[in-house]
Amino acid sequence: MAQKASGKKRRLNRGLVLRALTDPKFRKLLQTNPSKAIGKTATELHQREVDLLLATVKGIETHIRLVADELLCLNGPCGIA
Repeated sequence: MAQKASGKKRRLNRGLVLRALTDPKFRKLLQTNPSKAIGKTATELHQREVDLLLATVKGIETHIRLVADELLCLNGPCGIA
């Protein structure tokens, strides 16, 4: 039973990360009013989870930017030539 709950929470978290990555308004709402964004009163635990979620999103965006720079050869010569 605990494994089922864990899987459901993981899917929910994955959905929140995806939404925060693709919806700037939702991401801003997470930053300014987490209670409204998650649909319940934000406890200290919820706030820590929101902070972790926002840090995860920031990390993913950083990796995307770095990969884009590598693909476009913006950091010097690339091995394509």
